[in-house]
Amino acid sequence: MKSRSRLLATSLIVCLSIGIFAVAGYLQAAEDQGTQQGKAAIMEGAKKMMDGNKMIMDIAAKKGMKDADFTAADKMMTDGYDMVVKGEKMMTGSTMAEGKSMVQRGSKMMLDAKKMEVAAAEKKGISQECAAAFDTCGFGEYQIKQGALDWFFGAAGGGW
Repeated sequence: MKSRSRLLATSLIVCLSIGIFAVAGYLQAAEDQGTQQGKAAIMEGAKKMMDGNKMIMDIAAKKGMKDADFTAADKMMTDGYDMVVKGEKMMTGSTMAEGKSMVQRGSKMMLDAKKMEVAAAEKKGISQECAAAFDTCGFGEYQIKQGALDWFFGAAGGGW
């Protein structure tokens, strides 16, 4: 009787261990998928925001507006994009955490630059001309924020 209960206990421990490792593997795979999808969405959003930024800067240039607000926003947008791209390239192996941090900081810079551009366009009275550019930037902003959610919570909100 003693050996039978010992066998049952051992079997139970083995089954639970296998189950725990299987669940851990599944969660790691979901996290990796969320990271990849999130990173891809952030990169696509950053590209869209740069496209919108270029459109805004072209409109301002055609109107002959050389404003410190536009220049500062353009520089911040470009620096943020460069940081996102550099961080994305660093996200391998031992530099994963540093790359992720750079992507986050660069994304934040781009979102802040968008706010500055909108304020500068409103201040100069060219909001109507920039509406399509604002839409492009807005879609890029949405992609960045959605990518950050996928990255943090896993694909599609973690699938919970």
